[in-house]
Amino acid sequence: MLNKKIIFSFLNLAAFLLIASVSFGQQDTIIIVYPQDPTYLIKTGSDTLFVDTPSDGTILFGTTIIPITSNQVGLYGAGLWLDNLVDSPCHSSQEPSGIDKNISSSSNDSILRVSLEITSNCCHRFLGDAELVDDSVLNLIYIGYSGNCACYCCVGLTYTFRKEYPNPDIKISHVMINGDKTTMKPISIN
Repeated sequence: MLNKKIIFSFLNLAAFLLIASVSFGQQDTIIIVYPQDPTYLIKTGSDTLFVDTPSDGTILFGTTIIPITSNQVGLYGAGLWLDNLVDSPCHSSQEPSGIDKNISSSSNDSILRVSLEITSNCCHRFLGDAELVDDSVLNLIYIGYSGNCACYCCVGLTYTFRKEYPNPDIKISHVMINGDKTTMKPISIN
C-alpha cells in the first residue's frame, strides 16, 4: 500500500513538472551592442533586455517594416506581402517643401517595388506599413521616429512587396502615401 502511494505521488509530481515546463517558457536574453558615437564607431555600449517569451523579443531598429500588422494581413488577401522597407537615394533636385512627392514603381512576376521621396526630419528613421484601401489603392504608411535635428531633408523610402497568390477580384490601380489622397498616383502591378 505504501509503495502505491509513493508511486502515485511520484507520477503526480512528474506530471506536474512536465506540464509546468511546457506551460512556462524560459526567459530569453537579448543583448544589443551599438556605437556610442556613430560618426567614429569607436566605443560601444550595450543594453540587455529580458523578455518572458520569444514573441516579446521583437526589436525594431532603423528603417524597417512593422511586422505582420492587420493592414498587412488584409493586403495579403490581395496577393501582396510587404517584405522590406529600406532607405533609398533621394533624386529630387528641389529644396524640401514639406509635401510628399515623387512616387515611382517597378514590377515583375514576383516583386513589386514602390519608391517614394518625402520631406522629413534629417535624423529620422522610419517604421513602415501598407494597407489596401477600397480594393484598389495601395496606401504606403510611414512613421518617422528617432532623434530630431533642426533640419528637414528629402528622404527616399523603398517598399518591396512579394506577389503571392494574386486575387483576381482585386485590381490595385493607385498608390498613395499615409492616406493623403492628394499624393495618389496610378500604378501598374501587372
